[in-house]
Amino acid sequence: MAQEQTGRRRPDRARNLGSGVKSQEGLVRFRQTEVVLPDFGAPVSRLPPNLSFVICHLSFLIPLMRPVIFDTDIGTDVDDILALILLAKAPELQLIGVTTVYGNTLLRARIAQITCDLLRRKEIVVVPGESQTLTGRQIFWAGQEGYGVPGLEKVKISESIRAVQYLIESSEHYGNGLEILATGPLTNIASAISKSPEALSRIKHLYLMGGAFWMDRYEHNIRCDPEAAKIVFASGIPITAIGLDVTLRVRLNRKDVQKIAQIGGGLGPLLEDQILRWWELWQITENHPHDPLAALAMVRPDLFTFETWDVEIAAEGRREGLTRLVENKDSNIRIGFDLLARTAEREIVRRIVE
Repeated sequence: MAQEQTGRRRPDRARNLGSGVKSQEGLVRFRQTEVVLPDFGAPVSRLPPNLSFVICHLSFLIPLMRPVIFDTDIGTDVDDILALILLAKAPELQLIGVTTVYGNTLLRARIAQITCDLLRRKEIVVVPGESQTLTGRQIFWAGQEGYGVPGLEKVKISESIRAVQYLIESSEHYGNGLEILATGPLTNIASAISKSPEALSRIKHLYLMGGAFWMDRYEHNIRCDPEAAKIVFASGIPITAIGLDVTLRVRLNRKDVQKIAQIGGGLGPLLEDQILRWWELWQITENHPHDPLAALAMVRPDLFTFETWDVEIAAEGRREGLTRLVENKDSNIRIGFDLLARTAEREIVRRIVE
């Protein structure tokens, strides 16, 4: 119930976005934040004076949750769906929307919608995004996307708004309060920056899983659309990047999967199925939770050591997609350099399961 009573902002114009429905619950404005309260059957202004007084003066006791949009290529690597669960369950965060990117973004949106439905989070808006990269690069499609996800063909996704416009409108609406976690190619984010740089400059913080900053190799998300990555890293938006340098140090094993499988409401079996399918595809017996680790950096930064750098992206030749660090002590970009790996593993599983 706590998530039903936390800080939540409303769009200025009502839109029907997937399962997003504008609520008729009572609202209390406190320090420019709308706090959603249980439905008392009437607006607060019409409640008995003594009750409305108590509500208005104690609303500050309701913990305010940070509004977050999850930009994802969910459906390929299993770690995206795990990151979605972690974000949705995080008591520090209010996951307001999921935008999908890269390839069949409508299919990805259906996977995200089913996951949100199993979480009983109907208020989370799911919006399909850019299917092509900025320069039309060939799309990598593993081929197992959606297999094992029940009811995909029955899910209806609204296309009345696309991810780029949704990101712009949300950035304007939340005014320096919105945070984004991006765990796929950065096409949606870069396109929104190019279309409305002023709106996107209001983003409080962009967290992303991408890059391999101290390794002589490329990372998938950056290499899939290096032109988009260049725009994002040069945007001036405060960024925290979690790259392969740290994500390859954390693992989920069979014992972790057994715990995850016990989640109720149909979610546990779905996650177990998706993890084991990924393992079978790559002939492995454990996997690196790249995207959940980036989500963890949003709520447990104390587990990480960060360094401040500028980032350049190689976008041409055989080394395209490589991330190069450039010294700048005043940079707006911080890079995950080290972490308490075993503690992070346990915290990821705990937050997904509980």
